[in-house]
Amino acid sequence: MTEEPQGRKSPPDEVWARVRQEYLAGWSAPECCRRHGVGLTSLRERAAREGLRRADQPWTPPNRLDPWDEGVELDLRVNGDLDRVELEELGYIAHRRMMRAVMRGDAVEALRWRRVQLTMAEVEAELEREDERFEAIRWRLEDQQAQDAPDPDASDAPNASDGVLACGPHVSSL
Repeated sequence: MTEEPQGRKSPPDEVWARVRQEYLAGWSAPECCRRHGVGLTSLRERAAREGLRRADQPWTPPNRLDPWDEGVELDLRVNGDLDRVELEELGYIAHRRMMRAVMRGDAVEALRWRRVQLTMAEVEAELEREDERFEAIRWRLEDQQAQDAPDPDASDAPNASDGVLACGPHVSSL
C-alpha cells in the first residue's frame, strides 16, 4: 500500500510556463506568484535551478498594469495626453486599484492607493473653490463696470462729454 505524499502538489508545467513567461517579461516575482497561485520560494528555487535571470533578457519598457486595469483604458482613450484626463477619473482609478489591493490582501498597497484617491479629491475640491472664487471676482468686476459706465440718458446734461454744452476754462463764453 503506497501513501500519497502529504503537502501541496506542484503546479502543472503549463502554469510554470506562464509564470516563467511573465517573470521574464518583467512582472515581479510576488505578482507572478499571486496571479498563478504558486509559492514565492518555489519560484525563486526554480528560477535559480533553471537559470532564469531577467538580466539575461532583452530590455523592454515595463508595463506593470494588468490588461483589465482602468488606467490602461484611460491611457488608450487620451492617447497619453494628460491634459485630457479629469481628476475625477484618476480618483476613480485609484479607488479601483485600492479595492484590488484589498482583495489581494495587500494592505500597504491599499493604503497607498487610498491616499492617492484622497489627494485627487482634495486637489479637485481646491480647483473647484478656485473656479468659484474667480467666478465671484469676475461677477464683481462686471457689476462694478456696469455701475461705473456712463448713463446713456445723461448725454444731454450740461457737463456731457460731447462738448456741445461743455463749460470750463478752455471754452469761451457766448
